[in-house]
Amino acid sequence: MGEKRYRLRAAAGSYWLLDLWQDGRDAKPPLELNESGAMLWELMEQGMDLEEMALFVSEHYGIERQAARADAGQFVERLKLAGIAL
Repeated sequence: MGEKRYRLRAAAGSYWLLDLWQDGRDAKPPLELNESGAMLWELMEQGMDLEEMALFVSEHYGIERQAARADAGQFVERLKLAGIAL
């Protein structure tokens, strides 16, 4: 198994999702994430699907599962718009 394409780093009070496979031409800047986004990314890397992430977020933050699912869904859509997929 090769090296992971994306790496999450914390710097300057934010989290940054870096694409390690870029060759320098048409390079995309890192995607800035907040703490919740960083947590969702890590859950995705662990192989959780949207429903599993919603359950985790709901329990972790004490919010309704439906709201957690909406937040997780918006995060996944943001990744798609940025051209990022696991």
